[in-house]
Amino acid sequence: MSLLLSTPSSSAPGDPPGNDDMPDLATTAEARGAVTSSQGAVARRSKMYITLSPKNPIWGVFYNNVFNTPIENPTSFTGGLCTRGKPCVKNPFEQPDCATSDPDTQWRAGYYPYVMYPVRQLARGVDVGYIAEVPVNMVAFGSIPARATLLLRAARANGKVQPFRIHLWDVKAALGCVPAPPARLVHTLVEAKVEISVVDLQVDGVKIPLGSSCRIVRPAELSLWGETNRGGYFPAKGGALGAYDGLHVGSQGPLDSPYYQQDNGRTLPASTGLTIPPFTGCTANGDDLSPLITAMASGPNNPVRVQQGAVVIPDANVDLNNLSACNQQDPPLCPTPGPDTPERPPLPAGD
Repeated sequence: MSLLLSTPSSSAPGDPPGNDDMPDLATTAEARGAVTSSQGAVARRSKMYITLSPKNPIWGVFYNNVFNTPIENPTSFTGGLCTRGKPCVKNPFEQPDCATSDPDTQWRAGYYPYVMYPVRQLARGVDVGYIAEVPVNMVAFGSIPARATLLLRAARANGKVQPFRIHLWDVKAALGCVPAPPARLVHTLVEAKVEISVVDLQVDGVKIPLGSSCRIVRPAELSLWGETNRGGYFPAKGGALGAYDGLHVGSQGPLDSPYYQQDNGRTLPASTGLTIPPFTGCTANGDDLSPLITAMASGPNNPVRVQQGAVVIPDANVDLNNLSACNQQDPPLCPTPGPDTPERPPLPAGD
């Protein structure tokens, strides 16, 4: 089953807004909780480090223990994969020198998918897909100060909000080959397609009426890898993620297991920063300002860091009318304040 193609939940009378824009928990995962994240991104064109603080974090609805059994049409979750005869995948990122085509000589891994839908709390329910509004200082025409507000939302496909897709590989030793992998070797990857639009622009203090259609020509593709040098990342517990050069290797070849579902056959590229595509539809008083905004904001390899907090799951399912609710443990775990803003990520060589 592809979570990107799964049927959204059917609303019952009284369901809060946003419920229809996410999959039904009963057919998708064991639990659903709220999570907050802080972020820091380097805008290379404007030479600015843009942060989202713990006081104004990114909110998400996180599906934990996504169903993975049976493989053809999952209806339940199986943990402890790649132990005691449970299914494995080949570790796609590294293998010992003694590995051959024989699976018993290869480092293996338990593979687990998760999904997270970015949301914004409304007076009732949530706005599914909203990520953040970000002010950015830029320079127009080489010397004129400009300030834009960028709206970030999860992309849609066939009218449906596309979630952040999270992958975890828990690497295990080979059965007949040495050496064993390092203790608790875990790889994690968070992927998202993000729409970016300009909702406000001022040039030299003068507001420019751009209208409502000024946006990038295609969604930006964000790939965040777990940062082991900052404590690592475990989806439900949270942790450190990054998108910048040199953080993580790509897969050694195409993913090759039916447990990857719609990702089977993909080759994962090595980590790099976010590419912001060109802008289109940016008109003011009949003038097309898209090339100007593209020159100010678009470009490749913008490094990103994210710090995600722990997922808070009150009573197996989050209340969409009250995302900030704490759980019942002692002491209680709460989604706010969000985690501390991460340090600036490393810049590309030459910057």
